[in-house]
Amino acid sequence: MQRHAGLSPVSGVYGRRRTRKEAGRMTSRVACLFPAFAMRQRDFRRDRLDGYREVLDPLVERAARLVVLHPQKFAAPADVVLPDELEDDLQAQYACYIDNCAAADLWRRRFPRCDFVSGYSMGVFAALYRCGALTFEDGLQLMHAVCTFAHEAVGDAHYGMGAVMGLTVDEVRRELAAHCPRVEISDICGLRVVICSGERADVEAALEVCERAGALNVRLIPVKLPFHASWLTGVESRTAELIGRLPVRPPQCGLVSSITQEVLTTAEDVRREVARNVAHPMNWYATMRKLLDLGVETFLECGLSDSLTNLAQRNVKGKYKIYNVGQIARLLASVA
Repeated sequence: MQRHAGLSPVSGVYGRRRTRKEAGRMTSRVACLFPAFAMRQRDFRRDRLDGYREVLDPLVERAARLVVLHPQKFAAPADVVLPDELEDDLQAQYACYIDNCAAADLWRRRFPRCDFVSGYSMGVFAALYRCGALTFEDGLQLMHAVCTFAHEAVGDAHYGMGAVMGLTVDEVRRELAAHCPRVEISDICGLRVVICSGERADVEAALEVCERAGALNVRLIPVKLPFHASWLTGVESRTAELIGRLPVRPPQCGLVSSITQEVLTTAEDVRREVARNVAHPMNWYATMRKLLDLGVETFLECGLSDSLTNLAQRNVKGKYKIYNVGQIARLLASVA
C-alpha cells in the first residue's frame, strides 16, 4: 500500500528535529473523517476560522468553473431551501464537498500527517480528494452525477431516512420485520444508534414503532433520498460506467470503506467503492472500530461539522482523541 509521507516521527512542520516526547506522540496513526451534507453544521463561521479563507476561496473558484454555485445556499446550506428539489440537494452537496475539501487542506497545512481516510456517505468524495485518488474537479463532477442519478432513480416518490437511538440493531431489525418490512437499515452508527431508509411515510411509521418499543429518541433526518438502501440500486451501474472513464489513482494513504471496512489500496478498489456507495448499507460504528484496530489514536473531522466527533465520543470506546476543525489549535498545543 502506498503511504502518505505526512510528518515523520523526528521531523517537525518547520524542519526542526522533534523531541523524544513529540516523536512518541507522532508515532500513533492519524485518520481524517469526512461528514455528509445532512450532518449538523456547527457554528463554524468560515470567516472566523484562522486561515480557512486561504484554502476555501481557491476551491470555490475552481468549483465555479464547473458548476453554478447559489450564493445564498452556499452561505447558509441548512437555512436556505431552493424551490427545485434536485437543485437544492445539489447545492447542499456542493457546499459540503467544498467545505470538506477546504477543511482537509487546512488540516494538511497545520497538521500534515494522515495515515487513513474514511468518508461518511457522500463524504467519500472529499475523502478521495484528500487521499489523492481523485482531483478536486473530478470528485465534484462525480458527486454531482451520483446525486443526479439518485434523484432520477426515485422519481417523484417521497423518501426519507430516520435515526433510532436507544435500541440495538437486532431490536430495530425485529421491529421493522414485524411492522414495517419495507424500511431498510442503512447504517449502524453505534451499538444503540441505527439509521433506516425507505418511503417517508414508512420511515415515519417505523420511528413510531421503535419509540413504542423503547427507543430513547427517534428523529427524521433532513434528506429526501433513501441513501444506502436498495431503492438506489440502479445508481450503481451508472456510477460504475462513469467512474470507469475517469483517471483514478491509487490512494496515497489507506482508504477505509464505510461499507465493508476494508482498507482500499488500488484504483480498482476506489472505483468499486464509489459505485457501491449510495446503494449499500454502511456500518460507521464498525468503520471506527476498524480504524482503532489499525492503530489510529487521533481522528480529524474534515468539514464544518462536529457530528462525527460527537458520534465517536458518545458511541465508540477506546484510547483515542478526536478533533473538529475548530480545535486545530488545541491539537497543535497537545503535540508542542
